[in-house]
Amino acid sequence: MDIAADTYGSASAHSLHTRKLIALIGGLFALAFAIAIAALVHIAYRLNADESQQSYFYAQKALQARITTSQNLLTSYAVWNSAYQHLNAADARRWAFEERNLGESLFTLNGYEGVFVLDRQATHYALFNGQPTNAQAQTFVGTALLPIIEAAQAHSESAAPVSRYALFNGWPALLSASAILPDDGSAVPDAARTRVLLFADLLSPEKVSRLGDDYDLPHLLLESHDTGLAGKPRLPLGDTGYDLTWEPRRPGSQLLWSVVPPLTAAVVVLCLLMAWLFRYALRTSEQIDDSYRVLKISNRALEASEERFRAVAEAASDWIWETDAQGRLSYLSTRFTVVTGFTGQDWLGQPIEKLLTCETMPLGQWLRTLDGTGGSLRCAYRDHAGQLRYCRVSARAIHGDGQVQGFRGTASDVTDEVAAHAQIQHLSLHDALTGLANRNKLTRYFEEAGARLPGPTPLTLILLDLDNFKPINDALGHPVGDAVLLEVATRLRECTREHDLVARLGGDEFVLVLNAIDSDKEIDRFCARLIESLHRPILHQGQRLHIGASLGIAQSSRQGLGVDELIRCADIALYQAKAAGKNTWRYFSEHMNQQIQQRRHLENELRQAIGNQEFVLHFQPRYRVDDMQIVSAEALVRWQHPVRGLLGPDTFIALAEQTELIVPLGRWVLHQACLTARQWPEPMQVSVNLSPAQFSHGDVVHDVREILMQTGFPAHRLELEVTENVMFNDVDGALHTLKALKELGVRLNMDDFGTGYSSLGYLRTYPFDSLKIDKRFIAAMDRSGGDRAVVQAIINLGKAMGLMVTAEGVETEQQLHSLSLDLCHEVQGFYLSRPLDARALELLFEAQSPARAMPVIAPA
Repeated sequence: MDIAADTYGSASAHSLHTRKLIALIGGLFALAFAIAIAALVHIAYRLNADESQQSYFYAQKALQARITTSQNLLTSYAVWNSAYQHLNAADARRWAFEERNLGESLFTLNGYEGVFVLDRQATHYALFNGQPTNAQAQTFVGTALLPIIEAAQAHSESAAPVSRYALFNGWPALLSASAILPDDGSAVPDAARTRVLLFADLLSPEKVSRLGDDYDLPHLLLESHDTGLAGKPRLPLGDTGYDLTWEPRRPGSQLLWSVVPPLTAAVVVLCLLMAWLFRYALRTSEQIDDSYRVLKISNRALEASEERFRAVAEAASDWIWETDAQGRLSYLSTRFTVVTGFTGQDWLGQPIEKLLTCETMPLGQWLRTLDGTGGSLRCAYRDHAGQLRYCRVSARAIHGDGQVQGFRGTASDVTDEVAAHAQIQHLSLHDALTGLANRNKLTRYFEEAGARLPGPTPLTLILLDLDNFKPINDALGHPVGDAVLLEVATRLRECTREHDLVARLGGDEFVLVLNAIDSDKEIDRFCARLIESLHRPILHQGQRLHIGASLGIAQSSRQGLGVDELIRCADIALYQAKAAGKNTWRYFSEHMNQQIQQRRHLENELRQAIGNQEFVLHFQPRYRVDDMQIVSAEALVRWQHPVRGLLGPDTFIALAEQTELIVPLGRWVLHQACLTARQWPEPMQVSVNLSPAQFSHGDVVHDVREILMQTGFPAHRLELEVTENVMFNDVDGALHTLKALKELGVRLNMDDFGTGYSSLGYLRTYPFDSLKIDKRFIAAMDRSGGDRAVVQAIINLGKAMGLMVTAEGVETEQQLHSLSLDLCHEVQGFYLSRPLDARALELLFEAQSPARAMPVIAPA
């Protein structure tokens, strides 16, 4: 009877507490709803304000971009020997308009309504809407021209253009002016007598509308100061009396209209649900006593679970450890004995730092910095046999009574992984055949030279190309050619000093970097000795083989420490050496710089090509090795040049990256690839390469998101290929960008794996789904067992990390056979299919079926 009363009293007390709790929860729920509504209103207000501020920034950026474009084009015409010679002469009109040097194309192609050559006294040449006129420039411009002429003349020494806003034919326009100067640096007359080239860019409604489309400024237009609606953002155009206005988007208002109604409905539903739950809670409050019994059963189950965990810990591949607060080992699992050869008693009670060491920081200090989330660190130790081994230590602090009682963690053996990483690192910096440095190590050598203090050591780069090597290689075969290259590498090492560098760029092309040699006489003596050494016959299997060499020389004291620029200059000099009869050398000089002018011309053509969309996409299929079915296709851009025909990416991609034109070009490629691939059968994927310049100079995440939304292409069918240079330039920024891309749902592929500095580290840190083995390793598989082993190691490493592995550059049946034996996932290359246009690829898709698939190459 007493027990029943006690139970009843406990149940009544619990019911009373339950009712109080229900009232409290109801009040908190109402308060939370009110706070949520207030927060939404505040967020909506902030979103509208931020959008208005951001649109004002983009409006300023749009105008600045137009000024920069106009000034760059103006400078290319104004700073020009020919322009300086003819526009200062009496026949300026014949040279400028009739010979089309400064004529109609500036209006038809570039959109400049006015082009004038003038000085402080008169206008000497004038174009209006692409046609010559005898009217003075002041006739068209609604403000005095003398200040802008004087400003341009004042900047003649630096050749810097100036820009002003003014009324042109009664409408706002951007005036850009620059002094007409020679581009060879020769002296010019007094600045006050220098003629000025002036471009007038009328800000017509059409141009302003396109500018708004480019920078996402809705309803961008020109309005006078006295017109337009109040509250709209306005950006004044100088003293023209006109402003740029637009209607900024209001995402906050859209948020309120899209969130508040469903939120209200959800709250009503929740209230009904809570009422039912509260009623249910009152009914079940009497069952608390039964819950106590369930709790006892749960405790016994927990004890059994702990025993099972202990059994699993003893059988796991990793060994488990624990320490006290002072870092002394208090527990070691039995797996520790299997892995290290020691017994637990050998180390219990000793500091963990005595067992494990870390190269980057003391282990004890690292443990003391751990927070509640724990962490991991790579450590080294010597096992019972004295062998150095590596392990990845994961640790977490053990808390009790409000303080740290010790540390607990695991140690995973990664010795094989470290060895594989070291092998890949070595191969990424050295040529597989000769053992010489490759381009990666050459680049690192120059980076280290540039970082030396107090100043970089002068370096001389010699680009060497073998003469008469190709006939030997073609006539006697690749093994003989490889023997010749090995002997050449030996002789190059013999001719250089220990702190010099010898590298092989590929084929029969070598680079020598002489450290602290800048004297032309010393370089001449070295080159003569080098050519004499290479002239000595090479004996191979009783044959006397004769080769020669031509040398191109560039010097850091004259051309700078940029390795690409030095190689480019040396390559120009090498071309001159070969033209001079081979077996000689030439220094790079400015008179060889005609190629730079050609580059400038190509850059202008490329800029126009991007505006005119003169590009097409070809696609190279990627096959699954198991059944040789097409699973993806890589988008490759081609330039449909109006004069030179279809040009490959080698012609213009490097230039596009150097001039930042890669950003709009990459955006176009991504948009066209998604638009085209949307018609492909599912689940076919499309792969698009991203340049490091797109990460540095563009907003890749924004571009990908917008293009996926515009094209309606499923994100999971888009694969973005990224080279390791992206991570090397900005580690933290690249990690943030790649994680943001991954959140969009796209796949990420590390391209050219094995050629960078820390490929394995990047694979562990960055969210890649797959990797591509660089085609240089694939090409060398047939000739070198070592390269075959590297490919196998990369495939195994990718599988161990759960990544899809693709081999690119498959050009022979033997390569495909080897990759099939090594269980590579996917392959791509000319042997399987060359890049195809979109229509040819669709026909290939239609022809593909399980019955028509290429046969899988079975193991021999």
